[in-house]
Amino acid sequence: MQTILVPVDGSKGSDLALAKAREMADLQKSKVIILNVISNLMSNPYLLEHEHKLEINKVFSQQAKGTLDEALKFFEGYEGEVETEVRLGDPAQEVIDFAKEIDVDLVIMGNRGLNAFSRVMMGSVSNRVLNHVESSVLIVKE
Repeated sequence: MQTILVPVDGSKGSDLALAKAREMADLQKSKVIILNVISNLMSNPYLLEHEHKLEINKVFSQQAKGTLDEALKFFEGYEGEVETEVRLGDPAQEVIDFAKEIDVDLVIMGNRGLNAFSRVMMGSVSNRVLNHVESSVLIVKE
């Protein structure tokens, strides 16, 4: 296994996925890429004020950095390569597109994220990734 992609959102499920990714990466000395996707508020028609959208996106960017910094702690002392990536857009679609773009061997992700509302309304991110990504997917359950 050459490259493992771990989408994270700071949830308990993400932490479990990171722990599993570390376990598997240690066995193979795989490259690990930790991905955080920021929802794109600029396309939200309900947020009318451009300044508010920019401010909210700035806060989300800071949260993404914090989420990735916490995720990197799972790989302290890891001898292989670890990278982080931030994308802007629909979380499931960005994971699917990024996995294809970098030709990952395995995606490891939690079965539940932080956003329960979108999971109910649009289907879970993990379910969409599982059914649309071209590489193998490991869903870690809570």
